[in-house]
Amino acid sequence: MKKILVLILSLLFVLSGCFQADNTKESSTKVNPNDKAVILYFSKPEMNDSDTVAGASRVVTENEEILGNVEQLATWIAEDTKYPLAKIETTENYPDDHEVLVDQATTERSSDFRPELKPLNVDLTEYDTIYIGYPIWWSDLPMAMYSFFEKNDLAGKTIIPFSSHGGSGLAGTVETVEKLSKDASVETSNVLSISRDDIPNSRKEVENWLKSF
Repeated sequence: MKKILVLILSLLFVLSGCFQADNTKESSTKVNPNDKAVILYFSKPEMNDSDTVAGASRVVTENEEILGNVEQLATWIAEDTKYPLAKIETTENYPDDHEVLVDQATTERSSDFRPELKPLNVDLTEYDTIYIGYPIWWSDLPMAMYSFFEKNDLAGKTIIPFSSHGGSGLAGTVETVEKLSKDASVETSNVLSISRDDIPNSRKEVENWLKSF
């Protein structure tokens, strides 16, 4: 009887170890901690007629500051890594109203439009690794991201994408980033992708993701 009990306890211990195993995806890109890195992001918080609880593209912080979902992720990454942070911005501001924003983004996509971008406040030639964040707009990159990748030569750099979505996941955007970032090394297997509904409570997930590299 005692031997059986020992056998059962041993089996439970093994099973427990299996269930607690780290299921983080293995990184396809080896990040050198000595590399200079920067965090870039495109984010558009919806300011009007949006219910943040329902998962609109914004987060209200404890200090009542309104951030876009991707902006919140980028801010946490910057806090944990101490890397500089820069926003990808269009020269013409997107509308705050959700319905108007949807109409404009739809028109841009159907016409394959490339919005003009403001100059970045960082010099990308100084960095080896670039964390790039973007929301999923209609199962694709926002058109501003196409403008960014086509405008900047990222050859030889390591690109690490991160994203927020409304249910579509990454929607093939990492492959698109690979195509647009010619001669760059793009992380493809360990990409941070969080539903906009979960952003406010995802601080720990961001921290664990950064530790996985």
